[in-house]
Formats: sequence, structure tokens, C-alpha cells
Amino acid sequence: MDRKEFLAQVGFGAASLIVFSCLGGCSKESGTPVSSTDFTVDLNAASSAALSTPGGFIYSNGIIIAKTLTSDYIAVSQACTHEGITVTYESATNSFYCGAHGSEFCNTGAVMVGPANKNLKQFNTTLTGSSLRVYA
Repeated sequence: MDRKEFLAQVGFGAASLIVFSCLGGCSKESGTPVSSTDFTVDLNAASSAALSTPGGFIYSNGIIIAKTLTSDYIAVSQACTHEGITVTYESATNSFYCGAHGSEFCNTGAVMVGPANKNLKQFNTTLTGSSLRVYA
């Protein structure tokens, strides 16, 4: 093997390693991790004031919690499964929307419109007085 051939093979090997490591870092599971799957939200707290109005929503522990127009509480993971962008709640359609690429999810987190092809994780909610429990 001559010097030119050796350098070409070394360069190809290094390029392969760089590409492999970059692809490994491009996970679609990025975004805010769900840090707890059993917590309580105090609905009287200033931080949850948006939940006092139907159509309002908040983010807590990597989860988006919304109060529907019928005053039910729903909760799903807040990171879009396409690229991890934070979703918002659309009260008019009772769905979740990712503004980055247009993915839409129904109120249970199921994909309605892509490019996302994986559902958002749905969480249970239980209201006791002014405490809203969110759990898996």
C-alpha cells in the first residue's frame, strides 16, 4: 500500500466514525424528558392559573396539562415525537399541535397529522378539590 492509498483509507475511516457519531446524536426522542409520572398540581397556585380557564394549558415535569372546553383535564408528554419540539394545546379542536412541522395529535396523544409517526404518551388525571394528580 502506498502513501496516497493509506491516507485515503484513514480519511474514509475517520469520516465514517464522524458520520456514525452524528447520526447517533440525532435521536427523535429529544425534548424535555418526563421527569416524574406521578405528581400533583395545585390549581390554586399562580403557576397553574392557566388551568382555571377552559382551553388553558401548562407544562409541568415534561408533560402538557390542558383543561378542555368541557372542563376535563388531559395530559400528554409535551415533546413532539417527530423532533422533540414542545407542543401546544388547541382548545378549538381539543388537540395538541407542533408548530415546527405541523404534526397534530388528538386529545389522547394519538397522531392525527404527521410528520410525527409515534403517539405522545398519555397520562391519567384525577381531580381532588384543588389538587390535580397526573400519573401514568
